[in-house]
Amino acid sequence: MSWGDDLVKIRRLLRDPLSKIWTDEFLRHLWNDVQKDLQNKTKVLEDFVVQRVPGVYQISYMHDWEYEHLPTGTDAPYRCLQQHDDSVICHRWEAQVNTGLAADVSDYGVHFTQPWEAFMGLVPGDVIPMRFPDNMRHLKFIAYDEEPIYATTRKRLQSTDPSYLTRSGTPIGYYEIDDVDDGYVLYPMPVVSFVDELDGNEGPAWYVSGDTEDVTAGTIAVRLGSTGTSADGVPFDIVNTTNNVFMIYAVDPTDVLVAWDDGDFPEFLKKYIRYGVVGRAYGANTDGRIPSLAAYWIRRYIEGIKSTKRYMRNMYQDRDYRLTTKDGGAKRTYRHPRLPDTYPAVN
Repeated sequence: MSWGDDLVKIRRLLRDPLSKIWTDEFLRHLWNDVQKDLQNKTKVLEDFVVQRVPGVYQISYMHDWEYEHLPTGTDAPYRCLQQHDDSVICHRWEAQVNTGLAADVSDYGVHFTQPWEAFMGLVPGDVIPMRFPDNMRHLKFIAYDEEPIYATTRKRLQSTDPSYLTRSGTPIGYYEIDDVDDGYVLYPMPVVSFVDELDGNEGPAWYVSGDTEDVTAGTIAVRLGSTGTSADGVPFDIVNTTNNVFMIYAVDPTDVLVAWDDGDFPEFLKKYIRYGVVGRAYGANTDGRIPSLAAYWIRRYIEGIKSTKRYMRNMYQDRDYRLTTKDGGAKRTYRHPRLPDTYPAVN
């Protein structure tokens, strides 16, 4: 059911089918606000993603002002290198040169403008960032190479491992870059192998074994024969959990913008959002304000939140948790009492 269908039902409950009191824009604003409130209180919406290591970015930029001039539709831009005063620097000694000091500071290794460059057999001189999903609100689970990793901080790593920038191996943890950035860093730096099947070209090429490759140098390869018979096709990349990051997270619901937007909530929960919209509309300072009806519909919305929380609790209780070890042999089965094979006795 689309937002346009929900709008018709909301106007029927408001007794305002001709938009004489509440405009469509006002009700849409209430809908987006109520669905965020429902998600905040219930966390019913979840999603998962598998992220390739190293992370994939469409474009990189150095200065803040460049961000405003990125091509329209650019997704996942990467802020490369470092900014010091009014210039961009690659190495730490450059900051001393700019300020007139002796350049006696050494760097750990090379710097890069795309994260994959840090894995090309060189020692990186900076952290290798990854990005959380754009719609993520709260992280619930994260694993690397199908093994859970823990959350830590950069300060803790700096105090326990002075070589945390150059430490490599299988990641056992991650830390967020800062409070306002949506990026994180794996610790230690994972080891990535690039298969040398690029015909002498350089750059990453990602594909599935056995696929016929098209252009591979520095791009995501197109799986020919997997996108129908159209000449244009839809190039896509297949990512599995091996040597990659897998995460489960609570999401922020997507705002509805036009009548045909479906939204993220399932149909059985949308009725509670409608109750919240109607209650807030009746409580708004308009000619249609009716406090008694506002209290009635808000109460129904609150009961919907309680029902949703009860649904989430029951869903978690139905899960069957078992502690097992990787490649640990046969799993133990639950033993239940049973009658002997000789029962009942047969004469």
